[in-house]
Amino acid sequence: MRVIGFMKKTVKKRLWFTLLAAVFLFGMAGCGGQGATQTSGGSNNKEKIVKIGVIIAETGPASTLGHTQVNTVKLMQKQLDQQGGINGTKVQLIMQDYETNDTKAVIAMDKLISQGVAAVIGATQTSTTMAILPKAVQANIPLLTIAPVTTDKENVYALAHSSTTVISPIVEYLVKHNIKKVAWMNARDAFGVIGLPAFKELAKQNGIEVVAHEEFDATASDMTVQLTNIRKANPEALIVWSRTPGAGIVARNFKSLGFTIPMLQSTAAANKGFIEQVQGNSDNIFVVGSKLSVADQLPESDQKKRLLAFRDLYAKEYGEEPDLFAAHVYDGIQLLIEAVKAGKTTANDIRNFLNNEIGEYPAVAGTLDLTKPLNGPKADGLTVLRIENNQWKYQQQ
Repeated sequence: MRVIGFMKKTVKKRLWFTLLAAVFLFGMAGCGGQGATQTSGGSNNKEKIVKIGVIIAETGPASTLGHTQVNTVKLMQKQLDQQGGINGTKVQLIMQDYETNDTKAVIAMDKLISQGVAAVIGATQTSTTMAILPKAVQANIPLLTIAPVTTDKENVYALAHSSTTVISPIVEYLVKHNIKKVAWMNARDAFGVIGLPAFKELAKQNGIEVVAHEEFDATASDMTVQLTNIRKANPEALIVWSRTPGAGIVARNFKSLGFTIPMLQSTAAANKGFIEQVQGNSDNIFVVGSKLSVADQLPESDQKKRLLAFRDLYAKEYGEEPDLFAAHVYDGIQLLIEAVKAGKTTANDIRNFLNNEIGEYPAVAGTLDLTKPLNGPKADGLTVLRIENNQWKYQQQ
């Protein structure tokens, strides 16, 4: 009986020490805190790792926008791996597909935070970005947004153009062509509804009147009724604020109804998916897009060199050209690379670097002014595009 008692005590002691060891290891894994730099390898070969989360619509309806974003993340990870790290620090891009589902994006955000990311880039859509934004604020992690959003949170950095910035070249086009009466169509979603208020403000300053306004469901397959109503108001141009595929459906219905006035679409239509939707029937259809899409058609400049460098790198890898959505992700990754180069590898250090050290940054999508709250790039990265032979063409206004 004494032997049995002694064995029981021995087993209990072993179990107790095993539990203590497990708790100790778990504590060591989490001691860096949220967004902390981690290490890997043996005691003589430690490598710092900075994790960056990226939330993108790789699948689902918004994948028409997310396609080039996914490619850009993969391309940049390949480049980073080939460089062998930055000053002894490995940058790991952790990509999450939210499947064009805002709820799944929130789950993805929680997962990234639990994995100790130092910053997050995302998401493809405005509604999704607004869904994950509170999580970033609560965790005090820098969030670099790649869809149009407006916020005053100091740890949120808007890399997509604001509605006012996108509208500026549209108003310039209207003024140059002496167009005073326009119709407006938008999707009834988070992105679609933010354009008209900004347009009305600029339109009023330039004597432009909105004579008709129609909305549609972003998932609708036909907008003929709305366009028929618009025709009754006799506008001189039509402005559409929606992402693909809705943007392309409006354009197809517009052509089938025989409209001959100009149609101008937002940056959400500046992608390959839109071209595929309207191919062969794109007269009088214009899109505000990135100069990246027509880089080789631009006059010589430092900006052109930057655009061509990214475009050629992407095209060599994928056999196709990047678009504005790819540019936003690329700019976000490049900003964070600049932070790592400066030795900033935690969430707090990266945020302080973006807020106080980087200043104006010549990004691919347009100049980013980080000397003040960042609400998107300047308009110097945008232009009005037209489609010719299923390719974007620089439309000199």
